[in-house]
Amino acid sequence: MRVLLVLLPIFIFADVNRSKLVNCYEIFEQRRAELEAEVEKIEEQRQAFIALKDATMNVLKKKEQHIQSRLKEINNTLAKIEQTKKQNEELVKKYKSILEEIKKANMSKIVQSYAKMRAGNAAKILQEMQESSAIDILSKLSPKVLSKIFAKMDATKAAKLSEKLKNYKGK
Repeated sequence: MRVLLVLLPIFIFADVNRSKLVNCYEIFEQRRAELEAEVEKIEEQRQAFIALKDATMNVLKKKEQHIQSRLKEINNTLAKIEQTKKQNEELVKKYKSILEEIKKANMSKIVQSYAKMRAGNAAKILQEMQESSAIDILSKLSPKVLSKIFAKMDATKAAKLSEKLKNYKGK
């Protein structure tokens, strides 16, 4: 009997532990089902995130391609502008040189006219002219013609033009 008394509490507690153990398994099974549902939700969210990331990357790639094509267009346009600018600069240089030749030819004719004129008449005209224009003409005349014109001019005007002619560097 003693053995029975000793074993009785073990059986009672074993029965209680067994019911607790069964109860724990049920709790674990419920919790497992909840965790599996959570894992499934997380997996769905992960797939949605991957899909969103892929869509975003596609949009970014398209925008980058568009930007690259626009950049190429801009660079081509800039190259054309530079080419046109160079052509225009060359034309400006060419036209300036042509204009200078025309001015020289025109001035040459004027200078020849003054060289052929009588000294007295040339002196009268040059005295009335603007000094800068008179200096341009006088600088291109030969010393022989120049001396004759100065001889026929008013002394003060001749001295003034001579002084300016001395410092004249020409155009």
